[in-house]
Amino acid sequence: MSLFHFFPALQVRNYRIFWVTQWIALIGFWLQLTAQQWLVYTMTDSAFLLGLLSACQFAPSLFFTLFTGLWIDRHNKRKILIGTQITYLVQAFLLGLLLYTGHETYGWILFFAFFLGTIDSFDMPARMAFMPELVGKDALHSAISLNSANFNLTRMIGPLLAAFLLSYLSYSTIFFLNALSLIPIIIAYSFMNVNSVIAPAENRHPLQEIREGLLEAKRNPIIYKNLLAAGIVSGLILNMGTYGPLFADRVLHAGVEGFGSILFAAGAGSMASGVLSAASKKHLSQSYIFHSAIACGLLLMAVSYISFQPLALLVFGILGFTVIIFMVNCNTAIQLASPKEYLGRIMGLYTFVFLGSAPFGSLLVSTIIEYLGTSAGLLVTGLLEILLIVLYTRPGQSEEE
Repeated sequence: MSLFHFFPALQVRNYRIFWVTQWIALIGFWLQLTAQQWLVYTMTDSAFLLGLLSACQFAPSLFFTLFTGLWIDRHNKRKILIGTQITYLVQAFLLGLLLYTGHETYGWILFFAFFLGTIDSFDMPARMAFMPELVGKDALHSAISLNSANFNLTRMIGPLLAAFLLSYLSYSTIFFLNALSLIPIIIAYSFMNVNSVIAPAENRHPLQEIREGLLEAKRNPIIYKNLLAAGIVSGLILNMGTYGPLFADRVLHAGVEGFGSILFAAGAGSMASGVLSAASKKHLSQSYIFHSAIACGLLLMAVSYISFQPLALLVFGILGFTVIIFMVNCNTAIQLASPKEYLGRIMGLYTFVFLGSAPFGSLLVSTIIEYLGTSAGLLVTGLLEILLIVLYTRPGQSEEE
């Protein structure tokens, strides 16, 4: 029995090409992200400044994604994705050149983090809106799950590879390697033959059309509550780039290798979750999505005071597994509930809350840790996540599937 039988999305040739080339690009992404986070931590030794780095990377999603979602609805999504990959390549090359010439400063690194986030504000909603066109609705849950498995497999490999390579290579070389890793996916997008759904242009003010997308999300409780839950989990739980280096250094006393191990463990759990989800065409009910979000907060609270590294890594692995169960099913539920003509705008809104909550989450979590200490700060963060999920996203009887 072939592998394609277990994973419906892999039966689509274009998706197979996308999946392989995306794997290569994501390895480069994790090399750069890990090196950049550790570079800033070693430069500043500050939880707040490390959080500010994440805030700068995710802030553009707050500013731009509501507008980019409408723009995506009006244009060919495949061509947009070619453009974003080329721009990612330029960003990585310029950042590498900055370090190679010895002109790096904390301010310049913040600028390039903002530049990267600006590209994300176009790429992420376009890629999510492109998935139904690439695989169809029947294989959409499988595709989202495989994308997650891909992301988290590379999250396992990339940080460890970065920690190893940084013993032999400069930071600038790591960034140049990321630029090279984007070439295969640019070629893949260029040769894909996919019919893109383009909503007809209307003679109305863009703000009115954006407002219609917001109203569509608000009147549909599945979209509305999943968007809120995604923002809460993203802002408070997924900021491992903010609290991971601090936990590795101050609780585990394991340095950059410990940070890489945390990301590896979380990635392993996430990858396992993604692979299991990818074998199914169906997504979980709203009740399961709600309870998996609660479990994320409980697991962060559980790990907060664990200083024994193997046990901490085990809990981070379970956290990674649970987060992806939540995110895959949350994303799938939103996409299936969204009308085609609004999909770009809804995915822009999803990106807005998913990435846009990260700057506030990064600053909030880093500030809590700065005042309470790493362990107590993570305990409070996990408790806060649970309270917000319970208060704002509890599913009603009519939303159960």
